[in-house]
Amino acid sequence: MPPRDTPTTARTAPARDRPRRDSVWVFNLGAEIYGWFTNQAVWRTSCGRMARHLPERRRLLVLDLGCGPGVSAIELARQRPDARIVGLDVACRMVTEAARRVRSSRVAFGRVRLVVGDGTRLPFPSGVADAVTGHSYLYLLPNRDAALSECLRVLRSGGRLILMEPDARPATLRGVLRLSRSPRHLLAVTLWRPFSRFHGRFTPTTLAATLRRAGFVECHVEHVIGGLGLLASATKP
Repeated sequence: MPPRDTPTTARTAPARDRPRRDSVWVFNLGAEIYGWFTNQAVWRTSCGRMARHLPERRRLLVLDLGCGPGVSAIELARQRPDARIVGLDVACRMVTEAARRVRSSRVAFGRVRLVVGDGTRLPFPSGVADAVTGHSYLYLLPNRDAALSECLRVLRSGGRLILMEPDARPATLRGVLRLSRSPRHLLAVTLWRPFSRFHGRFTPTTLAATLRRAGFVECHVEHVIGGLGLLASATKP
């Protein structure tokens, strides 16, 4: 088995089964800059909030999908020292950046494993995970139903799905500045808002309905990041 902070590559899906990957080249090209502007207080706090909805049981296995440069996986590890985290991303350069950050992190080194893989064909056995998380993940996927079906498959009964997704409500400059005036934060919002509008944002109603349609129960959605995001949690029956 490779070291936990060394990225591995999942089996490639046949061409006819591969999802469209319109945005993968963008994240591969901009992995370092994406890592720079998401490594800031507002983003880290948002990632850490997902940990509040993790199951209470000890020694959790958490699959963090669309982990990007590793901010979410590291913050989950920080909030839950008892958990093992596996971060997955389809963009190999994002996973390379995440591995670099994990190696330099006291809280994540040795506890976070990284995998290059496809969210619609997860390289994990069925019923293996206590929780699946995704920060700014689902909205990017052209085949959301397939991705949620895979989340349901890899979760054990009673396991939790936790997602932070962009909110469809209009953002105000005053609200953005109230959160932070950090250049990293302002750049993150400036890029995230039009990008998420292009791919499709959620309302609390549409996000909860999407999760219920996929087979999840106990779906709860709340506004976060000053109204810029939605934090959803749902349970596998």
